[in-house]
Amino acid sequence: MSKTETRYERLDGIERYLARHQKRGCTTSELAREFGVDPDTIRRDLNLLEARGTGLIKEGRRYHLDHRRIIHTMKISNDEALALYMAARLLSRHSDEHNPHVVSALDKLSDALRSKSPLIADHIARAAAAVRERPVRREYVEALEVLTQGWATGRKVRLSYHSYSKDEMTERLFAPYFIEPSGIGYACYVIGFDDLRGKLRTLKVERIRTIRLTDEQFAIPEEFDPIRLLASAWGVIWRDEGTIEVILRFAPQVVRRLKESVWHVSQRLEDCPDGSCLFSVRVGSTVEMKPWIRQWGAAVEVLAPDELRAEMIEEVRAQARLYGLIPHKETH
Repeated sequence: MSKTETRYERLDGIERYLARHQKRGCTTSELAREFGVDPDTIRRDLNLLEARGTGLIKEGRRYHLDHRRIIHTMKISNDEALALYMAARLLSRHSDEHNPHVVSALDKLSDALRSKSPLIADHIARAAAAVRERPVRREYVEALEVLTQGWATGRKVRLSYHSYSKDEMTERLFAPYFIEPSGIGYACYVIGFDDLRGKLRTLKVERIRTIRLTDEQFAIPEEFDPIRLLASAWGVIWRDEGTIEVILRFAPQVVRRLKESVWHVSQRLEDCPDGSCLFSVRVGSTVEMKPWIRQWGAAVEVLAPDELRAEMIEEVRAQARLYGLIPHKETH
């Protein structure tokens, strides 16, 4: 049962509840049970919502929201305004691409908060301005628009994709199941079923060159759970065959900083007698983890797996050759 203290809180609650159940709609009896009042009270509430400008459609015994003329209102506290501001800042910084839809969303949020908190509204508007100033790359915006439409309507997309690892262009029929921004490398990814590979794949939106919506429908499998799927990923990349255990040793001078954050849901920390700290995680791939390891410089040592340790050692050797610390001909 939804807990509301006043009638106006209940009216807002009913509007949000109808929005969450837009497809099937709700009867007055269902709403009465949800909000702990009698059906007659719900009928009066629905009449008042209609008078307030909330678009309602009645089909049989069920009420739906009419999104063609609905006006959503939002009552928030200063603390909630700050939460929206932080979300807006992250939204503006998640990509280095110009996205007019991000600009529009931030501008509207700024307008909505103007009377409540003009200072926060101004900073959100400045975040929108920062995105607006970025150069426009139309193919990226178009890719996101088509993927969003395919995701929302359950239709596959046909796209050409530039693979980074093989430096090749491929044509694919793709069913978008989930879109995920990444905090690593200012990128956005789409997860879905790739007909070319015959399996679930992750594609980087920035590498899509052409894309169009098809009429071919798809349904997201019930067992698909993006939160569970990405739990083993350092960013958005995972492996079908399982996880990899990564063990790192952090030097004493950075242990305090290491412990200030939770870097991964699987992380385990073990303090060592010399003040250093063993950090272990299980991830689906080490590709996205390597830039994070590099940023710690000489304050971290890769202990496992052997393949990752070898890769990092070779990088250190290459850097030493680059800076003239060892002769270019030396390989060991």
